[in-house]
Amino acid sequence: MANTFAPNGFQQYQGTGSSPTYEQTQLAIATANTTPIFFGDPVTQAAGTTGLGTGYVTQGYGPVTLTVGATGIATSAAGVLTVTFTAATTSTSGNLPSSPNSWAPPVGSIMVINGSAATSANLNGVFTITSSTTTTAVVANSGATASTTSTASGTVTIFVPIAGVFVGCRYLSTANKYPVWRNYWPGSDANGDVTAYVITDPNAQFLVQTANSNTTATPVGFANVGQNIGFSFSASGFTTVNGNTANGLSTFFADQYSLVANSVAGPAANAYLPFRIIALANYVPGAVSPLVSINGNDSTTAYNKIVVAFNNSMPRQLAGI
Repeated sequence: MANTFAPNGFQQYQGTGSSPTYEQTQLAIATANTTPIFFGDPVTQAAGTTGLGTGYVTQGYGPVTLTVGATGIATSAAGVLTVTFTAATTSTSGNLPSSPNSWAPPVGSIMVINGSAATSANLNGVFTITSSTTTTAVVANSGATASTTSTASGTVTIFVPIAGVFVGCRYLSTANKYPVWRNYWPGSDANGDVTAYVITDPNAQFLVQTANSNTTATPVGFANVGQNIGFSFSASGFTTVNGNTANGLSTFFADQYSLVANSVAGPAANAYLPFRIIALANYVPGAVSPLVSINGNDSTTAYNKIVVAFNNSMPRQLAGI
């Protein structure tokens, strides 16, 4: 049976906890965060305009490719590398949430430079951001021993670790005048901070549908097991929305376009994608799954479901945000 496109985010598949709470952690959403967050959405730690974490979480977003000028990558004599870029907005980078509106690459996130040419040193590589603003990102110990400036910007991509997967919230409703529990954070109606329930267990696994944000989707197959993958809610060929307000469920899917064969930042950059493919949903080695007639369980057609685990997440990352 051919699958149909009907994503509902990252659904708990396995973990070390037990139903219904599993390994949920209570985190916080700022009441001023106007971006809705839906059940099954990956979330990331929010950062201010200096790149430092605020302690709150916000809806997760995929890798952000920066617009960098021809001489926008430079190192000092001490080897400190600075990238100057055009401020990223939701109009130039659809990955970013609408709130906060001013985005700086979070301190501790990964910057990958691929395809740049320098006058006296190779500035390509993988770096950890140590400070930033809305138009600059700095990394220390870039390996350059002399002052140099790139002559071609190449591709500069920021990979931000996720904090976990959102599974509901509780807050004091200004409209109802009492605490409410909801599948999703609607982006308003809270008096004070919002309690977010987030699955953070490093051993958690999730069931998620696949699609392609850039071109026609094909099956994510057995050969993709072990690869890392990103996520999106905007699928090629479909009119999509960010979350379903009728039931509070996520519309994120595992984005086939982020797999190694399609990597914009270079294959090495895929090491910093948020999830790793563990298995195909209900795959039976050498046989046909008895659930093949259920949407998403036909691993031979596009929009099949896969099992993923955390790859680049806060509990696993060496550098904190």
